[in-house]
Amino acid sequence: MPENIPIHRLKDMPVFGGLREDIVKLILEGSRYVIKQAGESFFVEGERGDSAFVVETGKAVLYKQGESGTHYQIRTFSPGECFGAMALLGVYPRSGNVCAVEECRVVEIKADQLFSVYQADPEQYTLIFMNMARDLSRRLRDTDDQLVLQMERDTEASS
Repeated sequence: MPENIPIHRLKDMPVFGGLREDIVKLILEGSRYVIKQAGESFFVEGERGDSAFVVETGKAVLYKQGESGTHYQIRTFSPGECFGAMALLGVYPRSGNVCAVEECRVVEIKADQLFSVYQADPEQYTLIFMNMARDLSRRLRDTDDQLVLQMERDTEASS
């Protein structure tokens, strides 16, 4: 288990919401800290993923490459937020690049560790995935709002 991770602090993070302390400890047993400096990548678009990351300190940004080759900033991840969860929810490659924009310390949670939770308590396992799905749903709604706003701007500009 990563040293000095305060369990009570993690339990306040949305991905761990409602989980019992023993389950959070079980997740952390197979977890590790990953520290990246500004500009360093956590992962790149297209690679296989088998883990999610929870930001403890710093900030990371998700970039997506357009057809022109330009990288667009999609969202920022701050302390308490999770990224990379789509790799745990589906068997798709990473959907974008996530880089630190300042020194960033995250807890990496491997799929294997979540399977340990399933073996120990299927209800708590389900709760973790529900938490991740809620977070992804919130982000999808935010993205929909941003898309509509951009479409309205484009319509106004062409009028």
